[in-house]
Amino acid sequence: MKDHRDDEDPDRPDRWLISYADLITLLFALFVVLYAYSQVNEGKYKALSESLGEAFGRSGGGLLPATGRVVGNQPGPTALDPDSVRRIEMRRRTLQGLRDALRTMTDAGSVRIEETPDGIVIDFLDNALFDPGVATPTSNAKVSLAAAARLVAATDYAVTLEGHTDTTPISTRTYASNWELSAARAAAVARLFEEQGVPGDRMVAEGFGSNRPVADNDNPEGRARNRRVVAILRDPKGAPLTPPAK
Repeated sequence: MKDHRDDEDPDRPDRWLISYADLITLLFALFVVLYAYSQVNEGKYKALSESLGEAFGRSGGGLLPATGRVVGNQPGPTALDPDSVRRIEMRRRTLQGLRDALRTMTDAGSVRIEETPDGIVIDFLDNALFDPGVATPTSNAKVSLAAAARLVAATDYAVTLEGHTDTTPISTRTYASNWELSAARAAAVARLFEEQGVPGDRMVAEGFGSNRPVADNDNPEGRARNRRVVAILRDPKGAPLTPPAK
């Protein structure tokens, strides 16, 4: 008859199977939890987190993070607060209103409007606003600029107005160089915005002359692109970019 004590022999080579079986069982349980976590349901997720916390003796909530999935040590996405949602909607309305107000210019290719991480950027070619060598907006330009300014006045956006020229020298009684011309054009747009209700303390007007080209000054097309006034509208609260329309 076999002695039952043989089964308890500590030197038996197959005793590792017991530990191996325990490891496989634990891994199976882990994968079940991970699968359930990947098919996240808010109610089940909370219950699972609390159950794990109780099982491991942890008080004050569960072991899983409060929101979203976890990738490495990074927290999951959080919902936008109501103020951010409101400001995103304000930016969306402002952006659409500007596109409507300046549609004639944008259709003609003389104005570009885009939303960037820096804010809403309105890029006016100089021929959309001014006659050559002057810093007084044309009558047609004043109508469009006034409509855009009223939209900006309804927000609390900070406004930076930049004047730019090409490298063609200018020297007149009024403007001794491109510096003066670019600064005067930016200031003229700022003054018009202020007349339409945009507070002066929210605006900055800057003249860069020919020092920040966006195209090649060696050809007429590039020089025309470089002669421009840029309006940058920045949200002081730093609201996220407008989500794309669904």
